Amino acid sequence: MSGPKSTATPAIPTEATVLAIVRERFGWNTAEARRFTTGMAFYVYDVLHGPDNVVVRIGLPNQAGSMAEGLALWRRLTPLGVPLPAILADGTDADLPYVIMTRLEGTDLGHVMMSLTAPQRTAIAQSVADAQLATARLGPGQTFGFAARPEAAPHRTWGDVIAAGIDRSTRRIAANGLFPPSIAAPVIARFEHHRPALDAIAATPFLHDTTTKNVIVADTGRFSGIVDVDDLCFGDPRYAAALTRAALLAFGGPADYIEPWLARMHLPQDGVFSFYVAEFLLNFMSEHGMVFNGNSAPSDPATRNRLAALLTRVLDAAP
Repeated sequence: MSGPKSTATPAIPTEATVLAIVRERFGWNTAEARRFTTGMAFYVYDVLHGPDNVVVRIGLPNQAGSMAEGLALWRRLTPLGVPLPAILADGTDADLPYVIMTRLEGTDLGHVMMSLTAPQRTAIAQSVADAQLATARLGPGQTFGFAARPEAAPHRTWGDVIAAGIDRSTRRIAANGLFPPSIAAPVIARFEHHRPALDAIAATPFLHDTTTKNVIVADTGRFSGIVDVDDLCFGDPRYAAALTRAALLAFGGPADYIEPWLARMHLPQDGVFSFYVAEFLLNFMSEHGMVFNGNSAPSDPATRNRLAALLTRVLDAAP
């Protein structure tokens, strides 16, 4: 049971919503809730009640299906050895669908990356790679792209997935007006060059957002696990490592983190990998001026100039 249904139109989730949920589920009358600021799909809250600590993820009514599919995916991934939080309560049939899960010890990798030693970073990168290898044991799909189930992946080829991402970025850039639309031209040209290789890639399932966020690291520098897995991507597993490389370039971080990840998975850093990094930098540019689920992407001229220079540098250095 997830609680009685209401005939009123559900509101946007708030701290009061979360406190009502944990009061009903656990009898916690004196809990404290704080929203995480990084959520782009769901409303995610850190909840404390004395020594107890849980995470509550809440969606809007039209997200109930995707939240339930995400839970079903977690239940397929966990037996394979993917280190995800344990599910404590399934409220996906509530007016505002929710899930309560254990709070992994620690914080996002990005918050502690600069304080870690090189051996600690290597161990974390290898743990992420192991999670990717475990995810691949689900088996390949027949179609490509982002989905909780292989049969729901929407694209015919991996190249079609990349083309859709570039198209989304170029449309956002044109709409936001903070970068010249022509900045996408060299990325598009590089895409056309690599298109035959992209279309030949198999639909391997991988965790697409194990970047400097969603990878949780304890105070000791130990890898704790992975959070916010709502779906997978079917295609080239290097895509997640390239996203992480782009994030480290754009937002700061050590350059030695990606190599042990790719080495553990026996994956190359070639021209296609460099192209992925450039495509993600273009995507970061496209997010400037946008608001996601109440969390806005900061933008200022210095940051925009730095991203544009990084894009040029990555493209110029690509093999």
